[in-house]
Amino acid sequence: MEKERIEELERKISSLEEDVARLKSLVYKTNSSRPKTVHAPPKQREETTKCPAQTAAKSSQAIEEPVDWEKVLFQTWLPRIFIFVFIIGVLWGFKAASDYGLMNEKAKVVLGFVVSIGFAVTGHFQIKKGRLVLGQVLVGGAIPILMLTTFAMHSLYHLVGPTLAFILNVSWIILGIIATVFYRSQALGIISAVGGVLVPFLIESNSPNALVFIGYETLLYIAFLYVAIKQKYSILYVLSAVLLNLTLFIYYSFVGDNGVKELLGMAILIQHLCLISSFFLSQSVLQVYAFTLLSSLAVTYGWLLAVFDDGTTTMVLLALVIIYALGVYAVRSSKEKFEFFITYLIVAVAFFIHQLVDLREGVILYVIQGLAVYYIAMTYKNLLHQLFSYTIYILSATYILVTPIEQVLSLPTLNWLVVLASILVFIWISIQKTEQDEHDMFKIGGSIVFSILSLIFATEVTAAGTNHLSANPQTLIMTAVWLGLSIAAFVIGSLKTFKTATYIGVGILFLTLFKLVLYDLPFIPMAIRALLFIVLGAIGLIISRLFYKKK
Repeated sequence: MEKERIEELERKISSLEEDVARLKSLVYKTNSSRPKTVHAPPKQREETTKCPAQTAAKSSQAIEEPVDWEKVLFQTWLPRIFIFVFIIGVLWGFKAASDYGLMNEKAKVVLGFVVSIGFAVTGHFQIKKGRLVLGQVLVGGAIPILMLTTFAMHSLYHLVGPTLAFILNVSWIILGIIATVFYRSQALGIISAVGGVLVPFLIESNSPNALVFIGYETLLYIAFLYVAIKQKYSILYVLSAVLLNLTLFIYYSFVGDNGVKELLGMAILIQHLCLISSFFLSQSVLQVYAFTLLSSLAVTYGWLLAVFDDGTTTMVLLALVIIYALGVYAVRSSKEKFEFFITYLIVAVAFFIHQLVDLREGVILYVIQGLAVYYIAMTYKNLLHQLFSYTIYILSATYILVTPIEQVLSLPTLNWLVVLASILVFIWISIQKTEQDEHDMFKIGGSIVFSILSLIFATEVTAAGTNHLSANPQTLIMTAVWLGLSIAAFVIGSLKTFKTATYIGVGILFLTLFKLVLYDLPFIPMAIRALLFIVLGAIGLIISRLFYKKK
């Protein structure tokens, strides 16, 4: 009976909760239809207002509009594809008319201009009627037709000279830029940019001028970069940078070292400075700006190596390091920009180090840079900087570790000591910049790595210092060094109450024992063998006794 009463009571409570919920929704509907609100506590009104908004947000997330594939295929991509088909057909039609003698050269040129004007006018009216993609494609198609007609008029039919042909083509590019801004069409900008890059290649000249070519391409890039920034066209932003590098590379491949290297280097530097300025002055942090600048930094360094001598390259890199350092200071109030400028500074410093010193002599600088980047990454909790730090540090440290030590007092020995010291600094940074529960992980893992590398370092240095001795003295000295490391680790663990060091000392002691048994015994006389085992056994017993004392 008692159980039935409890169940009945639960059913009534559930029914009451449902009634209360319905009353709340009814009150909300009534309040929303009236200009005056019912006097209710502020907290209750806030909760009542939030509920429908949250429900609406959830429902809007749950219901997604289906993709209109008919619109995507037939209204967007169909005109874009077939405008090129149409242009090719027009070209072939002109060729056929010429072959059959139906049209002379001047008539073909006039017809080409008429067709391009017809494309532009038709496209304009299509845009006004709301058929945006079709209209933009038609207006965009007018630009290449104008350029091809000018090319035919100059190069094929020789009706005009190179100066007039160049002026006409530049005029068509300017019209393309105006149309891009007027119709707010990135597609028009892309077509105009590609066409503009090709203009110098469409002009035949008996005395080509490198300054005119490189200057034109650079100014064209600046123009389209400005349009891309102003209209926020990310594809045009990236494409214009790619086209400039590609065009200059093709030009350099054909011309070679013919007094144009300095001009090419200046053009690339102007481009890079423009990218720095656009990212620095942008109101919001756009990822495409940030990563384009990062890619440009690497490409610029490649160009510097190709076109400038070592001294000039070093000075330019130093200037870029200073510019990025000033940028870091200038954008310190913007977290995202600050982190990106730190990244650029890291990469620029790495290039500067590579340019300044030989890898064998300057690898220590990369180790130090990796540590500095790791400190910055842990301070600002930036994953990208952490990846940079790991990459720089691991690559440089690996290069040092695989370089053999042939003499005790040598550069490889110094490099090894720097790596060992850097591991301790790495552990310290990790402990300072992480949560308390992660400290032991860094202590134990770092100590194990440090101990293994210390053992390898001691072995290599000992082998380098005793290579003039016979096998027996070498073996004895090596064993003594290992025992010394074991005792040092145990002492450090005892004095600093750092158990990990104690365990590592015991581990090295066992490794020494294994080395004696498995490798050293055949090379050691009986008397010395007995002495070594007595010493090793005594050390083991003393350490064991000290463990009891600690307990």
